[in-house]
Amino acid sequence: MRALPYIIACLLASAVARAADEAPVVLRVGFFPNLPHAPALVARQLEREGADWHLARLPKGSRIEWRSFNAGPSAMEALLAGAVDLTYVGQSPVINAHVRTKGADIRLLAPVARGGNALVVRPGLGLKSPKDFLGRRVGTPQLGNTQDVDARSWLREGGVRVKLSGGEAQVIPVANAELMLLFARGDVDAAWTVEPWVTRLTSEFGGEILVEKKDTIITVLASSKSALAKNGKGIEAFVRSHYALRDRLLADRAWQERLVIAGLAAETRSTPPKATLIGPALGRVIFDAREDDEARKTRLTVAFTQALKDSKDSGLLNGDAPIAPLLESLVAEPVPSGK
Repeated sequence: MRALPYIIACLLASAVARAADEAPVVLRVGFFPNLPHAPALVARQLEREGADWHLARLPKGSRIEWRSFNAGPSAMEALLAGAVDLTYVGQSPVINAHVRTKGADIRLLAPVARGGNALVVRPGLGLKSPKDFLGRRVGTPQLGNTQDVDARSWLREGGVRVKLSGGEAQVIPVANAELMLLFARGDVDAAWTVEPWVTRLTSEFGGEILVEKKDTIITVLASSKSALAKNGKGIEAFVRSHYALRDRLLADRAWQERLVIAGLAAETRSTPPKATLIGPALGRVIFDAREDDEARKTRLTVAFTQALKDSKDSGLLNGDAPIAPLLESLVAEPVPSGK
C-alpha cells in the first residue's frame, strides 16, 4: 500500500510530461525565396493550399510564422534578436554569428542542401580566371553571405586584392532582384549567386557559369541556444518534420517543381517562373542524404572550420570560436519505416 502514493505520483508526472509534449507551440521560421530553401518554399505553398505539412506533425493548435529574408546576415540578426526561433541559412552567416557570440548562442540543427552556388560572368568579356577580374565588378547577394565570402575567397586565392570596399576588383553586395538588373545593364561584370538566380542569369541574360561549387554546404537549419531553451521540443519536432518533407520532395520531383514554382511566385509577387527554368535549377541543388551521425558531424566540422577561415581571411570576421558547441544540438535523422 505504501507504494501506491509513489505509483500515483509517477503516473501524474508522466501525464504532465505528455501534456507538455503535446502543448501547442508557436514557431517563427526564417527562410529565403531561393531553391536551396525549397523545403521552406514548399511548406509555405502547402500552407496556402490548406494542406500545411508541418502543422500536421506538430501538437494540435500549434502555429508557424514564416519570415522571408534576402540573405543570411539579415536572418542571423533576426535570430540573435529573438525575432525568429530557427532559420534556413547559409554556412558563412552562421559561422559569423557563432564567432560574434563567442560560441555561446548559435546552434546548428541540420544540414539541408549543397550546390546551386555559382559565379556567372557576362559573355564576351574574356573572364576566365581571377586575374581577369582586375578592375572588374562582381555582384553578390549581401555582404558577408555565403556567396559574398565565396567571391572574395576565390579572387583572393587567385592573387587579386579585394577589400571590403574597393581593391583590385570590386565586390558589390546587393539584393538578388537588383543584381539581375545590374547584370542585365552591364553595371556588374559577373555575379556570384544561388539558384534560381544562377539559371536566370544564364538563360535570360546570356551569362556563362565560370565557377560552380557543387559540394559546398549552401543551406542549414540553425537556431539559438536561447530559442532552444524556450522551445526545444517544438524546434526539434519541426526539424524532424523537415526531414520527412525532404524525403517526400525527393520521391516526387514533379510535385516538388509545382510547389516551388507556385511558392516562388507568391513570395516574390511575380509571374510564376517557367518549369524549363526551375527544373534545371533544382537539378543543381543537392538536398542532403542520410548519413551516419559521426560522419555528419565530421563533415560539418570540416566545412565550418573552412568557412571560419574564409571569413577571417576576407576581412569580414575578427575573432575565433570553437566549432564543437555549434554542432552540439544537431537533431538526429529519423529512420523511415521499413528500413
